[in-house]
Amino acid sequence: MPGPRRLLAAGCVFAAAGGLAADASAATISTTIPCVRNIGIPGALTLPIVAAGFAPNSSVTVRTATASDPTTRTLTTIKADANGSITTRIDPPPLHSATTFEQAFTLAAIDNASPANIATTTFRQVRFGFDAQPSTGRPTRKVTYTARGYLPGKPVFAHFRFKGSTRRDVLLGVADSPCGIVSKRMRLLPTKTRFGTWTVYMDQERHYSKKTLLQAKGSLSIARTR
Repeated sequence: MPGPRRLLAAGCVFAAAGGLAADASAATISTTIPCVRNIGIPGALTLPIVAAGFAPNSSVTVRTATASDPTTRTLTTIKADANGSITTRIDPPPLHSATTFEQAFTLAAIDNASPANIATTTFRQVRFGFDAQPSTGRPTRKVTYTARGYLPGKPVFAHFRFKGSTRRDVLLGVADSPCGIVSKRMRLLPTKTRFGTWTVYMDQERHYSKKTLLQAKGSLSIARTR
């Protein structure tokens, strides 16, 4: 049996929902997780849903919309079971753009046998990773590091590594609910300055390990200035 798959998201380089409404109906729908973590790996992103109150064995169309784009978008069509219930996973909609870090969505399930029978719910999606604002400047410049998509209620750590060695582990704080976001204001490079390219990892382990399953990675270039 293959071992657990390590999920590492890279890409940090430093130098109200609307449009869908349900009438009174018997149908219900909910997500079993309040915030979907988008880790940027094709096929790894799924949204678990549970629905009930539809016509037995009917086809149910699942649609979505957002406050920024109220035009409905069809995600999939699912067949309800003999009890009119659905338990499955679907591909969630994409985030609004490559620069969208967090977004709210409305989800609607429409009973094709009785279109007035509509169930709605909401969920959020977060882009897993981290950034620094501002992302350039002297190593001593104060910036805000923000990590997103981590397990809520657990601490998040930043590991600053140079030439294969960890030079500093920094506690950012505890990730909040529902999307696992935490921020900390600190130096762009919170350790002794060494010129060259640093690798920054963020995860929920106190010390860096290449075996950590869910880990974000970025780079930080420190150059000499006249």
